[in-house]
Amino acid sequence: MYTVKFPLLITIRNANCIIQRCEDAISSNEKEVLFDFSICAFSDPFAITLLVGAMKACAAKGHEVKFLPSPNEKLDKYFKSIGFYEFGASMVGKSRFSDQQVELKHLTAIDPVYTDAVIQVLQRILRMSRGVRASLHLSINELLTNTFDHSGTVVGCFICAQAYKKRGVSICLTDFGIGILKSLSSTKEYSYLNNSIDAIELAIKEGVTSRAGRLAGLGLTHIHRFLKVNEGQIHIISGDGWVHWNYKNGNSVIPKRKKLAVAFEGTIVNIIARADGEGLYFLTSENPEEQIF
Repeated sequence: MYTVKFPLLITIRNANCIIQRCEDAISSNEKEVLFDFSICAFSDPFAITLLVGAMKACAAKGHEVKFLPSPNEKLDKYFKSIGFYEFGASMVGKSRFSDQQVELKHLTAIDPVYTDAVIQVLQRILRMSRGVRASLHLSINELLTNTFDHSGTVVGCFICAQAYKKRGVSICLTDFGIGILKSLSSTKEYSYLNNSIDAIELAIKEGVTSRAGRLAGLGLTHIHRFLKVNEGQIHIISGDGWVHWNYKNGNSVIPKRKKLAVAFEGTIVNIIARADGEGLYFLTSENPEEQIF
């Protein structure tokens, strides 16, 4: 049996460590793989989507997947409420929503009800106009569509969301596909790309996509615009690249870039919207043809 043991905090801050251990588990030649959470005390949507995706990727390779639960009561309660154990045991799950949480979901196509639930969690802590809600709904669906059309994943994508009283809302989408660099560089227009960090930074620009269409390439762009106004954060991990934008101190932020020790064969988009119940978020134009913040 191959055992992969995870650290005390399984969060975006420990992404390098968690990704390396997940990739090691997926590439293992052992018949059985054990995901060991015995010393873990806290998790977030980033880790939830990554871990369940890694479990499913292991199962797709023929591994028998098992996990050792955490004895930490708070983490155990969170795993149960978010639907982690259901996926870990059976690789299927049901959607349950609350004011503070959107349960883990394995998606292979756009689910409007699920996207609505994500927007509702945002709406609980942020005052947003109808136009902003519609634009974010469109952006999330576009992001998902791009994943389904071009990630090349054989295990689909995983998404969940969690609201925190002081930290805001965390939303994470993870797929185990070919990654942004391979997707963009496969086209004639972006064939010059040769590293993951450049590909990630290009992917947030309006109209940049590996597929044709009027709305193509708007998902990350619109989410990025919203986070600038919200003073939130976004992490994008793909291949061996990790780029982090933190707009807490203003819009002219230089992103932090890291090169992962072990490349992640897919893409992770981790969004953190800052909690702010006072301001009203609205579009500069409510024109449905533009939907621009």
